[in-house]
Amino acid sequence: MMRRVLLAGGAGAAAGAVTAVVFLAMERLTDLVSGTAHDAPSPVRILLTILLGGVLIAALRRAEARFAPGEPSDGGLADQIAAAADPTPAHARQALYIGAIAVVSVGFGGALGPEAGLVAVATELSAIVAAFLARDAAERRMIGAAGAAGALGGFYASPPGGALVAGDPQEGERLPRTLVFLAAVAGLFGFLLTLHLMPGEGGGVVVALPDYQPARDGRDMVASVIPALLGGAAGLGFVGLLPHVQALLSRLGGQTVQELAGTAGFAVLAALWPALRFSGHHELLGKLDWGAAAGPLPLLALAALKVLALCLCLAAGWRGGANFLLLFVGAAVGAAVTLVLPMGSSPTVALLAAMMAAATVGMGKPVAAVLIVAFLASPTTVGALSVGALVGFGLARLGPPPRLH
Repeated sequence: MMRRVLLAGGAGAAAGAVTAVVFLAMERLTDLVSGTAHDAPSPVRILLTILLGGVLIAALRRAEARFAPGEPSDGGLADQIAAAADPTPAHARQALYIGAIAVVSVGFGGALGPEAGLVAVATELSAIVAAFLARDAAERRMIGAAGAAGALGGFYASPPGGALVAGDPQEGERLPRTLVFLAAVAGLFGFLLTLHLMPGEGGGVVVALPDYQPARDGRDMVASVIPALLGGAAGLGFVGLLPHVQALLSRLGGQTVQELAGTAGFAVLAALWPALRFSGHHELLGKLDWGAAAGPLPLLALAALKVLALCLCLAAGWRGGANFLLLFVGAAVGAAVTLVLPMGSSPTVALLAAMMAAATVGMGKPVAAVLIVAFLASPTTVGALSVGALVGFGLARLGPPPRLH
């Protein structure tokens, strides 16, 4: 048991540290290539940058198909977690390409988060560790799960949420939950320590919201219902729209044609409205200030177009996560509600309820979504988080089975 504890904790801490390094590299590449949403380059440069990113992704995917063939995969978060649970050399080779594609996807302005790429890098690391240290298949799977949990626990700043997402049973096999949770805690330690040791770096990913003191009299739960319904509807729009966008692109031709066509569609949207680039979680407060002046309809339009941009990126083979973008979409919807209806409390209640509902629909995992959003944004608004999770879980049953992206 002590050996397994040391392996899980060590693999989780190493994955968290590597995740921090790769995440910082993604941010540096983004600053170098794409600028920021606050200081966007010209529309022509945005268009050309995204098109170049699409060409690089298409080339990497062709190289992946040639040099790291395997079972068909969309490279999303669910597939990376499944690969991490079985860190074979073949999965590690695929993870290398997926990680490279994810770095390009984020760096060149893709409307998605870096989670899938970070877990892909953790998968590759886990395969290397397992090759040297694992005594049998059970230890190899445990090291793989620990690597995924460490990466997600560190990046999400939520070891419980990371452990729940990474520790799902794979094909009926139950992974050791205690060790996976230990790895997620160790991953957060490794992530934060690495950021601290990097000169001039902050404390990681933070979803900043307006300060709020909960009323604790039930009013917040009542005020959360309408924002949660609209946020859940936005999440439902994502899970319902994505298959249609994928089907539309599939009718245009082969894989490369689909990648370039989807990229071109996203590039045009982003050139017309630069705020559609990136996941948006880092600029919530700025967009709330903009929405207060622009009004509810522009906020709703931004949310809808963000969902479309996310679907285009995923359908075109841009690899990354959907969770952070869904948080942004939910926040935009919640902010629109506060401009129309008197909430009687802080706008943070509406924002969190809508964010929670959108993330729950997109993930299909209400407990994991609550833990991730609570740790990232605000653990004090229990009522808004609970209502958002409940509404999101109910609305998720109206759409196709949710899948981690």
